Amino acid sequence: MADKTERLSVPITGRQVFWGACSFAGFLIVGWASIRAPAPAIFFADLGQSWSAAVVALDLAFLGFAAITFAVIESRRLRMRLPWIWIPLGMVLPAGSMFPLFLLLRERALLRAGSTS
Repeated sequence: MADKTERLSVPITGRQVFWGACSFAGFLIVGWASIRAPAPAIFFADLGQSWSAAVVALDLAFLGFAAITFAVIESRRLRMRLPWIWIPLGMVLPAGSMFPLFLLLRERALLRAGSTS
């Protein structure tokens, strides 16, 4: 039992600290901006007011789809727990926070896989 516990411990690296800080900063910045956003119905109506807003919204939607797809596939490849959790998290968390969080957990999974082999 002690051998298994020792194998599962992963050191905290500078890369993990960086991705954690990016995730926290993304959550704070997008959260701060969303406080000033109007009600959801008005927010989505504003997205259709100009072609520029529609282009930015579609670009971010496709980027989010690609990021969530990558997160699920990579989570399954690395045998991380709950690989499908990134789909609902991608819908409720800002992408600027969700993707760095995924990269932080991915880095820890890579270190854990390297320490067991």
